[in-house]
Amino acid sequence: MPKFTYPIVFILHKESGHYNGYIPDLGIWCHGEKLEDVYADAEDTLFSFFHLATSHGIEYDSPSRLEDVTKKWSGYKVSLITANIPDGGGKK
Repeated sequence: MPKFTYPIVFILHKESGHYNGYIPDLGIWCHGEKLEDVYADAEDTLFSFFHLATSHGIEYDSPSRLEDVTKKWSGYKVSLITANIPDGGGKK
């Protein structure tokens, strides 16, 4: 099972104290009360995304460089998340 690593942007909502996570290369949003919750939700979401994409031949973008995403999302916490992708194609 190959692994792919994608940048994720963490966004704090000051009013509620909750976080969102955004994976810009895939247009995926995740949420949680704490950063750990967002990260866990993102891992689950990425697995589901890639399972469906590879099962149905849906193309997806390659990961951006962390430096590029960090520069574009200046002022936000940016990290990397790794997805275990089922065997198959789909990458464009």
